[in-house]
Amino acid sequence: MAKGNPRKRAVTKDKWKMKEWYVVYAPDFFGSKEIGLTPADEPEKVIGRVIETTLRDLTGDFTKGQVKLYFQVHDVKGGNAYTKFKGHTLARSYIRSLVRRRTTRIDGIFNVTTKDGYRLRVMGMVIAYRRIQTSQEKAIRKIIQDIIYRKAEELNYRDFVLEAVSGKMAAEIAKEARKIYPIKRAEIRKIKVLAEPEM
Repeated sequence: MAKGNPRKRAVTKDKWKMKEWYVVYAPDFFGSKEIGLTPADEPEKVIGRVIETTLRDLTGDFTKGQVKLYFQVHDVKGGNAYTKFKGHTLARSYIRSLVRRRTTRIDGIFNVTTKDGYRLRVMGMVIAYRRIQTSQEKAIRKIIQDIIYRKAEELNYRDFVLEAVSGKMAAEIAKEARKIYPIKRAEIRKIKVLAEPEM
């Protein structure tokens, strides 16, 4: 059996010896908590890396394991890597568990600008019990749109993101949507940061 090139194995081993582990932290509005470790032989190579975690891991709330958060490293100081929020999404398995036969899924995708100039793509979702009429579906989608746009006008970027991932924004959507038709669930299922304000 071939054992491979010992010199190549030594070079690979030496490369790993040269690497250092950097502690990655969430942004301050997520508590500046440690979210992982990442290796690199130069600090510059850590910049731009995206770390995935869950809201459960950050908060200890076991009901938030389906909320996936993505943070991108933008600064390295010493052995610490600091991130900014890049986006969030709900686990596909969680969404599938909500969408059953004889339900209606109403989606809305909107590009908004927060009070402090961040451009975001926000995807809201409502699951209604049973099949509903087209007019009811349009009315609920309008509610999703109105609340997301209003929140963007009222809130800065940090507060908007926190209300979205925590479920507070979805709770407001659910409250209004239930005036149209009984619903099973409302969610902000995804956020993507499109652009930051120019400094």
